[in-house]
Amino acid sequence: MADTVATNGHSGQHQQGTKKQEDAVPELPKYLYAALEKLAPEEGFTDGKFTIAFDFGSSKGDGFVGQMFKAIISEGERKEAYLCKIPPLDDARREQFHAMTAFAREALVYERFLPAIYKFQREKGIASAQDGGFFNTPRCYYAHCDEEQAQSVIIMEDLRLRDFTMWNKHNPIDYDHARLFMTHIGRFHAVSLAMKRDRPQEFEQFKLPNPFDPIVEADGPFRNMILSQLQMVIDALDEQDTMERAKMEQLKLEIFDEFQRCGNGALAEPYTVVGHGDCWTNNMMFRYKDGKPEEIILFDWQVMRYVTPVQDLVYFSFCCMDAPFRRKHYEEMCDIYYQSLSNTLAKLGHDAGEVFPRSALDEQFQTFGRYAILMAMFLVPMMCTKNEELPDIEAMAQRMKQTHQLEESFFKATESNQDAYRKRMSGVVKDCIRYGYL
Repeated sequence: MADTVATNGHSGQHQQGTKKQEDAVPELPKYLYAALEKLAPEEGFTDGKFTIAFDFGSSKGDGFVGQMFKAIISEGERKEAYLCKIPPLDDARREQFHAMTAFAREALVYERFLPAIYKFQREKGIASAQDGGFFNTPRCYYAHCDEEQAQSVIIMEDLRLRDFTMWNKHNPIDYDHARLFMTHIGRFHAVSLAMKRDRPQEFEQFKLPNPFDPIVEADGPFRNMILSQLQMVIDALDEQDTMERAKMEQLKLEIFDEFQRCGNGALAEPYTVVGHGDCWTNNMMFRYKDGKPEEIILFDWQVMRYVTPVQDLVYFSFCCMDAPFRRKHYEEMCDIYYQSLSNTLAKLGHDAGEVFPRSALDEQFQTFGRYAILMAMFLVPMMCTKNEELPDIEAMAQRMKQTHQLEESFFKATESNQDAYRKRMSGVVKDCIRYGYL
């Protein structure tokens, strides 16, 4: 049931009513209504005769830089639901966490990048995922960003209406879901490698820089927070883990340089790809057949960048898998990825042995594999934390605005998550050492 209702009339005026309760939908910006009013006639609604209602589109902890609302457009008996993603309504949160930069990037993805790679594949004879291509994103009806006005709207399909569901982020991923992800991220990277060679001028616009560079710049507000997260990792290790502790203490001295090095696409050439950049289970949904995942959709493209393909692989493998799974299946998952990439490259007219040899992938793992720990130190504590114990992002942003520093960790080990966090995080550190990344 929608909490906020706006009625569309010929005059363009809205009457908005909000329930007096804690979980009521806040007053939403006029530009969001304008975007939906533009979309409605394109979707077959009659101008002046439809209504727009809103409800929350996601749970606490499901989004960080953006906020999701579900819009329901109604006319007579017809009702259609759409997911609307907008920048944070809170000014401090929007400014302190560089939200508009992220939205500009995601609008580019939906407006230009995804249509371009879909068209490229079709011209090569790959019309769908069934043909071995990458088409695994939600349908986007509208995407626009005006950074100067701090306004952005991305309107997408609600995947839940097609029986897609999200993996429970608190649980380590299992074999079937991991296999599906590795298969499709391999296809995605293959399209990038092929298009870079076949359509270099068109591809150039998608070589986006590392979005984390401004975050780790000298005296930036996030530096103390990054060091605090890293100290949490060290504290999670047992006293007898002397080698692990020493390696993490060394990383503490290099961590800001490592963020920039691992995100430097030039260092990964000629194997650099457009990467998704945020490959954890909250940014993908699955559809099932006979109890097994059959389809995957990737979304939240706000940190897409031109980078080593290894970033997407170690991000997923060290944040979403646990140590027992990696011990048993990590190398197999890398094989699944490479075989999928090779197959799609072949369909696109390229030989993986020339474009991206397996030996080159192994070298990329050694060069950039420590990105695993850089991401896990943020994601793992969040994945071990109950939603109701997650931090107040708005309050955090307000403190940043006042002090120009973020002195605290985003996600602290609490009494309820401490054991799970220590186990998962210790496994990440030990596996990074085992595979030669640290």
